[in-house]
Amino acid sequence: MPVDEMLAFAHRWYRHGGGPPAEIIARFGIDASSFFGVLLGHLDHVPATAFDPSELEEMKRVARKRIWLGC
Repeated sequence: MPVDEMLAFAHRWYRHGGGPPAEIIARFGIDASSFFGVLLGHLDHVPATAFDPSELEEMKRVARKRIWLGC
């Protein structure tokens, strides 16, 4: 699964709760909970210059919430 595509998707959708589960399945071939689990691991290793620090923290918050919700 291309990390750059995951990060771009997360950046596009974090302000809206992380993106629709159907689009996640269609684009990445995994369910939303799995997507956000993988994404969270990648977000912990993103270069500091890739995103504004507040955006990065918000993307992590959204990923954790979606994992907690199971969707």
